[in-house]
Amino acid sequence: MIRKAALLTLLTALLASPAGMAGTAAAVPAGRAAAAAAPADPLVVNEITPEVVRDAAAPVTISGTAVGAQGTSVRVVVRYAPNRPLTSRGEMAAYLSEQGYVPSNWSTRVQATPLDQAGKLPFRFTVTPQELGMSRPGVYPLAIEVTDAATGQRIAIERTFLTYAPKGEQIPKVKLALALPLVDRPHRADDATFMDDDLSASLASGRLAALLQTAQDTGDKVTWFVDPALLDDVRVLSSGARIVRGVRKEADPAAGQWLNGLRGALTGKPVVATPYADPDMTALVHHGLDKQAAASVQRGAALASEVLGREIHGTTAWPAGGRIDRDTLDELAISGVTSVLLSADALPVRAAAQDDPAAITPTPLTPDGAATLYSVADKPLTALLADPTLSEVLGGNVSAPGAALLARQRFLAETAMIAFEWQNGQPAQPGRSGQPNRTGQDGPDGSAKTPSPTVVAVPGSHLWTPDPAFVSGLLQAASSAPWLSMTSLDSVKPGRDGATRGDLAYTERDRQAELGRSHLATVRKLERKAEAVATVTAEHTDVFHAAILRLTSASWRGDAKRAASFAQRVKETIDQRITGVSVLDSPRSVAGSNGQVPVSVANNLDQDIEIRIRVTSGSKSRLAIDADDGTYVTQPTRVLAGRSQLVNVPVIVRGGGGEASISVQLLTDGDVEYGNAVRVVVRATGYTGIAVVIVGAALVIMLAAVVMRVLRRRSRRAFPFDGTTTGEGPPEDRPDAVPAERTQSP
Repeated sequence: MIRKAALLTLLTALLASPAGMAGTAAAVPAGRAAAAAAPADPLVVNEITPEVVRDAAAPVTISGTAVGAQGTSVRVVVRYAPNRPLTSRGEMAAYLSEQGYVPSNWSTRVQATPLDQAGKLPFRFTVTPQELGMSRPGVYPLAIEVTDAATGQRIAIERTFLTYAPKGEQIPKVKLALALPLVDRPHRADDATFMDDDLSASLASGRLAALLQTAQDTGDKVTWFVDPALLDDVRVLSSGARIVRGVRKEADPAAGQWLNGLRGALTGKPVVATPYADPDMTALVHHGLDKQAAASVQRGAALASEVLGREIHGTTAWPAGGRIDRDTLDELAISGVTSVLLSADALPVRAAAQDDPAAITPTPLTPDGAATLYSVADKPLTALLADPTLSEVLGGNVSAPGAALLARQRFLAETAMIAFEWQNGQPAQPGRSGQPNRTGQDGPDGSAKTPSPTVVAVPGSHLWTPDPAFVSGLLQAASSAPWLSMTSLDSVKPGRDGATRGDLAYTERDRQAELGRSHLATVRKLERKAEAVATVTAEHTDVFHAAILRLTSASWRGDAKRAASFAQRVKETIDQRITGVSVLDSPRSVAGSNGQVPVSVANNLDQDIEIRIRVTSGSKSRLAIDADDGTYVTQPTRVLAGRSQLVNVPVIVRGGGGEASISVQLLTDGDVEYGNAVRVVVRATGYTGIAVVIVGAALVIMLAAVVMRVLRRRSRRAFPFDGTTTGEGPPEDRPDAVPAERTQSP
């Protein structure tokens, strides 16, 4: 009796796990029972061996601890259903939630057993499947309940399962594909600035260290989704000095070790590149940022291949939350994506109801984990559909004592039930003649072959924090389960399970979870500025392309404050770059009714630029631009690095002149505005016409004087003073000449 009572205690602990195992802990009335309910974990299960029962006579060992107040008397009750295995996953869920399923009771009690001085009651029981009433293969419910010995009130209860799969039993094989994310939120704003130093800590002993350990412990059938932005951040962290919020820090050797360790851990394993920075694809498409969505897909695969040193494809997309709508699916298809990893409830099975043929109703069988999706692309996409329950167990928190054990038992029971469902109620499938074939595809000898369903499991969040020991233990248990066969994600193809699925389910709640409108409006503005910076240089350089993509990361969901700080830093850096090319705004002068105003552009960048200048008048009544439509636009002009370029703008002075202004806007070669327009003051006068007349008259007088002087000198040479026109040389050289009286020339 003691052995059976201990079994009851263990089973209660299994079901009360905080890892999503549907365990419950009931509050106890005031008094002595209330003291027993005080501990956070009043029931802990430490052992269930074997995890899968294969032999009806082999013992099953269950051990654990009941925890409470010192001296409190408790009793343990084991509940199970002999000869009554569960028949469906729906029945399993009802049992765990204590709604609609109550197993037959066979109770064994530990009477009025007080807890020891430490407030604990260790237990260890050994029972056989026969004692538990396991007469045929299946998944059996087990519960352990701890109650107060005096009042009979429940202190805690754990519900779990034991799977009985006797040797020699023919059970359909379930193909199991696991996909795990290796993703982190961005740590850099612009390429040169880290906004925090959290990455180093995570690589050394935090979440990323646990992810590396998990990757090293998993086999070659697990598919890893790797964010290239994370790889890039780690590479920058390890390669040299960095700036962390204005403080210079040296390279982190541990980052290089982590990156090398990851390369080794992923060798020979299937790896998929997420789009760069794991963006919120649905949000980008919904807010008109399709260009960024496509760019993230292309950049992701190329960068992952570069960092990991092997070809990594990005043709499988795993959107945030495992949900997308039709618009996003079309965008992904156009970008080269051929398959999408979704939650199975994002593409629900459609079953016709009598009153509503379009209704979505549950199916008694777990449908195959792949389906076909059609989009605007020529070829259909494959929808890889992750089982929600298995994904919840895989990605749940198993840090509490006993939680990992209960999670593993649940995972094995759920996959076993899928196999039993297909064995007992195989879906109708079309045979070669088009008639339903209840037994599946024909075998090589013409005999019926049991179909092999495929299930996919993934953690619910891309920012998953794994427990390496739990994941390793789960994979070992799955590999040894007689009904499971591990497979890689890329081998999962749409089957012929007869299930008809509805359209993609994307609700208003899903939309509300997307990145906010305000943040994406900021991203759009920064993108326009970054585009100008990229195209103003003679050789186009996407200086801020990666920074903009990091701002679209789905990790910013629910973290608007941090996202805003990253966006502000990127804005400051882009603005600083833009000011490297400037228009000198010192006042200018122009004389006359028309003329030219000089405009000077300075290039303080380290690269040559190709720039155009657009000039308009801000005071058309006083100063007009002498060009069509009053707008003067130059041809593309090259300005060398570190130099200035002067451009003369033709103007017309009106209304007597005065102080006016012109607006100078720099344009890239693609007519994208570069920076803000600059206002230049121009001082113009309309009285310069009189000045021109005066200056012209003076020039005429001076010219006349010069002509008179030249004529006078010639006349002296042509007419000698003795009245003759013969002889050689000047008159003063001739003996008969009369000296001339010398006078001042005009």
